[in-house]
Amino acid sequence: MKTLFSYSAVMLLAFSSQADPTRPAAGYIETSGNNNIATNTNSALKLQIIQNSDQGKAATINGQFLQLGDQYQGYTLTDISTTAVVLSRGDEQRILQLHNKTIKNYDK
Repeated sequence: MKTLFSYSAVMLLAFSSQADPTRPAAGYIETSGNNNIATNTNSALKLQIIQNSDQGKAATINGQFLQLGDQYQGYTLTDISTTAVVLSRGDEQRILQLHNKTIKNYDK
């Protein structure tokens, strides 16, 4: 019984010290000319889905369905690629990236 307890304690300590593999890496901020480009990983804006359909591209951010030109939290959705979107507000741009790279095509 002591051996089983010791083994369990060692395994618990070993796995508790490892980083969560599903947690996004820390973000970075890069200044390029007059545009501030921030990659979002720790802010309140979370890109959940990018959709391609006959009606065009759309994205879901924090549960809000958005198309190009739509506004959300003071930002305008200015670009949608296959794995990221760009939100703009004045000179500031925020790039939100998908963490799950699965691309869903809703065309039949």
